[in-house]
Amino acid sequence: MLGSIAINGVSRFMCSTRHGTIEAKARALHEHIFSKPEDTYAGKPWDVVKAINDFADESRMMTFKNAKIEASRQQIAKIQPAPKTFIEFGGYVGASAIAWGAILRELNNTDSAVDVNVYTFELSPVNAGIARDLIRLAGLENTVHVLEGPAADSLKRLFEEGKLKEAGVDVAFFDHWEQFYLPDLQLCEDLGLFRKGSKVIADNTDFPGAPAYLEYVKSGGRQGGSYRYETESIETASKCGPVSSPTYT
Repeated sequence: MLGSIAINGVSRFMCSTRHGTIEAKARALHEHIFSKPEDTYAGKPWDVVKAINDFADESRMMTFKNAKIEASRQQIAKIQPAPKTFIEFGGYVGASAIAWGAILRELNNTDSAVDVNVYTFELSPVNAGIARDLIRLAGLENTVHVLEGPAADSLKRLFEEGKLKEAGVDVAFFDHWEQFYLPDLQLCEDLGLFRKGSKVIADNTDFPGAPAYLEYVKSGGRQGGSYRYETESIETASKCGPVSSPTYT
């Protein structure tokens, strides 16, 4: 079975829905962090994540907060063998992608990038550039890779290039536009990316909501399809939702 985990929360501030506002706040974050002495954050991924989320709390930015990261880490740590390949739909400024890169390195007991990869998809060129700078600052540029453009296009390109293989994705994280959760999940299925024991994590399935996605994973997936999902909801201090574990049948 595949694990489906829904992480819902009120930490996404809906007042910042316009791209201009979102990008302006991302630029302000970039300026804030890079105004500090170089050694403040260099090579310190968890310090970078904390700095991003502290700024986000003050500035009402949409980021995947620390309580949700920890809840997700506990789920990811259950995967055996240790996960090496992670795909993220919705990178924004890279806070969660940096966390995923640090977690995968820790679980694989390695400081190197060998066979450990996080691919994060971000539509905005501005946000993608800022994410790359923050990932580089954290020392994870060889582990965390930002792909700019529509997530579905980036996913198909990685598969065509052989960077993603059948049964080769250990974790998929959905945190982009909720209406794309289900079609992008089904694209992962069509490409055969999941293996037995992979986990699918989705944020904000309660608000603003992803009802089609939730109904799909909670009902077990496509009728007659190759994947089945076991789904659980996770609660944190910032209110979390379901984790889905897809199982290949």
